[in-house]
Amino acid sequence: MTQSLAATRLDTCQRNRDRPLRVALVDSVPLLRSGVQAVVAANPSLTWIGAVSGAPAAVEMCDRGAPDAVLITSVSDPGWKLCELLTRLFNGMIVVVLIGPEARGAEAMARARLHGARSLVPIEADSDRLVTAIRLGVDLGDFVDPQLRGCFAPVRLSAVVWGGKPLSRRELEVLHHVAKGRTAAEIADCLGIGTETVRTHVNHVLRKLEARDRAHAVAKAFEMSLLSR
Repeated sequence: MTQSLAATRLDTCQRNRDRPLRVALVDSVPLLRSGVQAVVAANPSLTWIGAVSGAPAAVEMCDRGAPDAVLITSVSDPGWKLCELLTRLFNGMIVVVLIGPEARGAEAMARARLHGARSLVPIEADSDRLVTAIRLGVDLGDFVDPQLRGCFAPVRLSAVVWGGKPLSRRELEVLHHVAKGRTAAEIADCLGIGTETVRTHVNHVLRKLEARDRAHAVAKAFEMSLLSR
């Protein structure tokens, strides 16, 4: 049987690592805590750090335990403030968001990415999919579970016209980086242009897509098939 792309990537990532990934959870539901702990403990490529609830305890745990990945549920962080806080404080760590039905829309998931989430997986995912989301999220820095990709439109990477206003190739490139949650400075470094130039491109994208903000623009872009996963 041909090995899936995800499985191949997992094998490669694990061979390149010399230690298990350290995993923690921020949530107050006992059943969820025990379930995630059981999944992590059963996988030799992962190490369980612990579970806490609330922002202060989460910061203390990350500072003390130095996890590679912290899992957060969408229902426990509806405004993605904790996600943003942890990713800003701990640069070497990623946030994996367990997406519930209430956040399974293009704009909600775009906001999660803009606030620092690097891996998205349904909250009801089985153990294999959860492990995949953790490991590929850490090693690739960008993972969306196939079930959630269905919330976005099919891929079409070309300049298109929306309301008679075409997006330029550079604007599409900037939009792609925005969708990954990168700041203007980070985008500027990636593309070799100035930070103010990036902001100008972002403003052009917002205007052309008639979007309220960056998250709304990303959500519209997925719906219009401008972005890929």
